[in-house]
Amino acid sequence: MEAYVAKKKFEELHKELMARRVQLIQSSPNADKSQKVEKIDATKAERFKTMDEHSITFQELEEKIQTDIVKGLTVFDAQNRLQAQGFNMLTEKQSVPWYVKLFHELTSVFALLMWTGSFLCFIVYAISPTDPSNLYLGIVLSVVVSLTGVLAYFQNQKSEAMMEAFKNFIPPETTVIREGNQQRIPAKELVVGDVVIVELGKRIPADIRIIESYGMKVDNSSLTGESLLLPRTPECTNPDNPLETKNLAFFGTLCKEGSCKGVVIFTGDNTVIGQIAGLASSSNQEQDSPLRQELNYFIKMIASIAVLVGIGFLIFGLVSGYGIITSLLFAIGIIIGFVPEGLLATVTVALSLTAKRLAAKKVLVKNLEGVETLGSTSCICSDKTGTLTQNKMTVENLWFNANQYKGHNLQKFGKYHKYDYDLQEQGFRDLIECATICTEATFEPGIPQEKISAITIDVGLNQDQKQAKINKITKEWNEAYEKLPWLERPTNGDASESAIIKFIQPIQDVVKFREKFKVAQDNLDRQAKVLFNSTNKYAFLIVEYEQEDSDYCLFTKGAPERIWKLCDEIIINKERVRIDGGIEQKFNNINLDFGGNGERVLGFAKLHLPRIQYPRGYKFNLDKMDFPFDKQKFLGLISLVDPPKDAVPNAVIKCKTAGIKVIMVTGDQPVTAAAIAKQCNIITEKTVNEIAFEEGISFEEAFYKSNAIVIHGDQLTKMAVEDEGKPASLKGRLLARWLDKSQIVFARTSPAQKLIIVEGCQKLGHVVAVTGDGVNDSPAIKKADIGISMGISGSDVAKDAADMILLNDDFSNIVLGIEEGRKIFDNLKRTISFVLCGNIAEIAPFLIMIATQIPLPLTTILVLCIDLGTALMPSTAFVYEEAELDVMTRRPRSKAEKLVTPKIVYYNYALQGFMQFLGAFLCYYVVLYDYGFVAEGLFGMQSMHAYIPRDFDHYDPQDVFLGNSILRDLYSEHPRENFCDPHYTNSFTTVDFLYSKNAKIDLRNTFIRCDRHQGRWVPSVTWGECKLNEISTLFSTQICYSTEAVTYAQISYFYGVVFLQVANYFALKTHKTSILFSGLTNTMMYFGFFSQVAVVICLAYIELINVGLQSRLVHFQHFGWPAVPFGILMILFSEFRKFMIRNVKSEDGIPSWWYRCLFF
Repeated sequence: MEAYVAKKKFEELHKELMARRVQLIQSSPNADKSQKVEKIDATKAERFKTMDEHSITFQELEEKIQTDIVKGLTVFDAQNRLQAQGFNMLTEKQSVPWYVKLFHELTSVFALLMWTGSFLCFIVYAISPTDPSNLYLGIVLSVVVSLTGVLAYFQNQKSEAMMEAFKNFIPPETTVIREGNQQRIPAKELVVGDVVIVELGKRIPADIRIIESYGMKVDNSSLTGESLLLPRTPECTNPDNPLETKNLAFFGTLCKEGSCKGVVIFTGDNTVIGQIAGLASSSNQEQDSPLRQELNYFIKMIASIAVLVGIGFLIFGLVSGYGIITSLLFAIGIIIGFVPEGLLATVTVALSLTAKRLAAKKVLVKNLEGVETLGSTSCICSDKTGTLTQNKMTVENLWFNANQYKGHNLQKFGKYHKYDYDLQEQGFRDLIECATICTEATFEPGIPQEKISAITIDVGLNQDQKQAKINKITKEWNEAYEKLPWLERPTNGDASESAIIKFIQPIQDVVKFREKFKVAQDNLDRQAKVLFNSTNKYAFLIVEYEQEDSDYCLFTKGAPERIWKLCDEIIINKERVRIDGGIEQKFNNINLDFGGNGERVLGFAKLHLPRIQYPRGYKFNLDKMDFPFDKQKFLGLISLVDPPKDAVPNAVIKCKTAGIKVIMVTGDQPVTAAAIAKQCNIITEKTVNEIAFEEGISFEEAFYKSNAIVIHGDQLTKMAVEDEGKPASLKGRLLARWLDKSQIVFARTSPAQKLIIVEGCQKLGHVVAVTGDGVNDSPAIKKADIGISMGISGSDVAKDAADMILLNDDFSNIVLGIEEGRKIFDNLKRTISFVLCGNIAEIAPFLIMIATQIPLPLTTILVLCIDLGTALMPSTAFVYEEAELDVMTRRPRSKAEKLVTPKIVYYNYALQGFMQFLGAFLCYYVVLYDYGFVAEGLFGMQSMHAYIPRDFDHYDPQDVFLGNSILRDLYSEHPRENFCDPHYTNSFTTVDFLYSKNAKIDLRNTFIRCDRHQGRWVPSVTWGECKLNEISTLFSTQICYSTEAVTYAQISYFYGVVFLQVANYFALKTHKTSILFSGLTNTMMYFGFFSQVAVVICLAYIELINVGLQSRLVHFQHFGWPAVPFGILMILFSEFRKFMIRNVKSEDGIPSWWYRCLFF
């Protein structure tokens, strides 16, 4: 609740500062008259500032909200108010329709490029339907982009569906009094003026003013994050501050003790929780995660290059005389070659896989990209209660016999543990006896109300199904309850008393022990006991306790200093010792030590009342205190603490090792916050505050004497006042100065101040993760780069604002998330490097064809087979690679570090990519060479004049026309004296190397020219010897000297790329570690290689695919073997690069050239 006081003050301060800003602007002589003054919405601040519903009399309240606090509203009036005010619900942000989300996934930049390529393929097929490969290509592109979009859509929907399980914030039903009759209605139908009855264990259904209270205490932890039980009474205890008064109970908080009757004063968004939820929703607009920004940058870069080069090829093709179909195919080939069609699917698989891994460790990832964001986190702003600590008070220390003992729980540590205390020691027995009798907390065997509520609000079940499910989980709960350790069992009672009985129960049964002692009666025939209150700061009771000279015993507990003053003696080793200066000094020292460690301390005392004065049946007068209340015997102290979760201290150390700053931001007191921060290893040295106190110097003088600092929320408020009116460049300098410390705690902060802290960290360049569980944490969770909420203790508002939810509330799981996030970034770098390296082998054939006019080494359809066939699974296999050993010892990557850097582009394009192209091109050339093509003959062949003969015309070097029957027939029909007459030579065309329509001709009598000197036709191309005299399996023609040789060469180029992809995988498997030490245990890697082999076999042996995709079954020696030396070279160069990065160190401390230029 204190956090909300700070919020209110901050909002009021903000309003005042805005008014001052207006005055400054208006009074400035150089002010821009056209400048619009920021409009202030002061309604939220004004409503609590001016409200008086808590302080006016009940009669005035009835008149103000038009109700009757005895009979309640009439049914008619309640219905009218419901129509006017709306349902008693928090407004949920409007969800995006499913079809809009799906459309968004299907229209990303890459998707649009692929849709464009698919559309062009269909156009080309429509223009030239003789070749079905363009139709196949268009269909494949359409299917791929559709599947990728649908996969991403369903993964995101799965995370959103899991969030629906948390929608149990509002109690399903509540008891209301209308027209004098009690009735159960849905809580969402409550209106202002309704009179409600709140029972034990129920959530408060709206903001209410207490009319009658029956020992009611509320748990405001869902609101403030702090687990103290706060009493609620009809009396107004703070007229000036409604958020501090005891006669108000707030929507969403939990009634942990007693019950009450109250009148509703605010509902829905007008409640306190509604206001804070509104602050969360307005704290930050939706922003892209760092990973999404990096992917968008890469996508735009690749898409721009692809479109520009594709259009350039299209224009060049048209200008060079290529037909529209050929030119379009060139453009499609370039676009497909540049666009990594499988990248987005790989990213989705990577994030989904990591989300699945984290889910197994009880971490729900709502936003998949948030996993990588967590990996780049450089600062964690964490709430204390329920996040770093267990949100469970436990016994920490005991002090009896004037000595301190560690309060280890008997059940938790087991019978073999060496305990400081002795169970049989009388001093220990006396202290435990008093603590057992003075406490009223009990264990609650019933099923938690939250589990019942989750079922009753499930709209998918009818009443019978709900009851059956409730019966089932009740049975399961009862079976599980008996197996729960006492520390884990739910209790009824405040946190301190619950902690005490959990400590005592393994020693002795609390209930049975209490039953031995009957509470005495007072003069009004009531139990002779007084409950704890903030004025007296103690509680006591008198019980029947028979001893030799006594029938009654007074037992007292309370604030240590208060109990101490009620005692004149202390019991030490069974002896009563008069309290003197030495003993009092011991007491003061231990009390200060416990308090300084953030522990809550309770003192215990007793007094056996003499039988002579207080015989059995005596009626005690509690008003006159007719017994020696200030002559008690002090028994000892029990200190309690909300301890850090077991794994938190080690997790914080791991964060620091990884270069991540951990900041505690809490609404708790500075002393408590600092003590817990030390236990969590957030603070490891004396703070600036402690040094200033010990040395008697100012905060500023001590500022540079320590790296640890504790900042109070008031200091943030003061900073905001001092910053007002300053230029933007000077604002926040003090906060930046504080944040420059390595060990920081912010205490007594409001939700608005938490936002300021998060923004301050972000301005310093940090990627900020915020963890929390209360509604007061939700604005900062929303503002953060990655928001993390607790799943068990977290409020629904915090869960809704978060990107990730720790289902088991374990802070240490954040470290797992950081490691997974860093691993994702590393693996995505490997994937992108793999893709970029392959781009050169896919694009270079088109560039070479344009530059040298050789037949195209790789067709568009084979480019797609690479991207979606042989590259997809290996690139995805990188996702399954384990993190390198140094992943959690590196500094967090800066925001300036890109996923795709110039180093990556240079390394993969100019080095590895170029070697991959050379190896594949060698395969292409070897095939052509074996089939009679030589290097000098290939240049210019793509656009060379050709005289297409008839199919199966045999090359005849003795023939004047070299066996070209078309030319012979033309001469016979139109004889000329000169064979080189233009009538013959002008009938040329070009050979179609893209399709199979010229597959049956012999290129030796096709690429010919008329030699005027010899007066005959001669070859225009230099041909080599046919070393493999083989027949095409599809056309039953000789492969040598035919376009089939080019088709076989193209598929051999493809096989060479496949082999070099394997080599490239091993080259990229690690960033810095040698592959010899990285292990080969990634089964997905082998699956990726198997998929490549499967694609190769299909392309080689399935005739239908041979026809549709222009593939062939090549000779064994052409299955990519010429690329082997280049693959070995790629691996060796990569190993040499990593060796130099690891071992070459510069003398001046600057990273070596190898690290600066070749490490990525």
